[in-house]
Amino acid sequence: MRKVLLIGSLFVAFAGQAQNINLGVTFQYLVLKQVSVNSPTIFPTGSYNYYKVVDNRWKFFSAGQSIVIGAVLQMDYKRAYFTFEPSFELNTYNYTVSYPLTNTSDDQVDFKVTNMQYNFPLYAGYQFSASNVVRYSIFAGAELVVPMVIGVSFQETSSPYNPYDRYGLYDMKNVLYNDGSPYFNALAGIGIHFASLFRVELRYKYRLDSPGDIYKATFHTVGFGLTYYLPLRLLKQKVYYED
Repeated sequence: MRKVLLIGSLFVAFAGQAQNINLGVTFQYLVLKQVSVNSPTIFPTGSYNYYKVVDNRWKFFSAGQSIVIGAVLQMDYKRAYFTFEPSFELNTYNYTVSYPLTNTSDDQVDFKVTNMQYNFPLYAGYQFSASNVVRYSIFAGAELVVPMVIGVSFQETSSPYNPYDRYGLYDMKNVLYNDGSPYFNALAGIGIHFASLFRVELRYKYRLDSPGDIYKATFHTVGFGLTYYLPLRLLKQKVYYED
């Protein structure tokens, strides 16, 4: 909470010095993910099942996808900018584990988790002008995530058995997800700005804590974003690139 108050105080202080305040909307599509459990085996709480961790790789699409839609409040001061970006995210990720059937054969089980969540990112950036129209920037910050709904299902398994008959649907609780407690992500990225019209970006996010205490899981996400700035000028100054 103290960190949130500190960031909020810096945001208010920056607002008092801003030369431009822009409003906009953002759309992000995150498709490169890594979900990793730091354990060779998983023994679910309240279940007799036993899983082996077999796949902690980075993946495109098959590890899940995230779609983000939100609003943007951006304040500019010379080359620097500070952004608050409340948004809604449909966040899915898949995680494959191995279930021993015999001493020599395993069944690959793919758990799919779906989160509907609210995100509240705050980040600061610095712009590098390439021309009068195009400029580049780097940015970094943090976001508060408030999950609202969690759904769990199975993808196809490698055996002919019905996974709902053999495996526990909630075996990955407190491993890949929990009851919906808020958490924080760190974020960073690079962007290309086109005048004051829109920005294209590459964004990286990393979850700062694990859903459970027994098994430590890490989550990395990379994707693209597009921010469109509305034709509104809340401040009339037009100074972007002063040194």
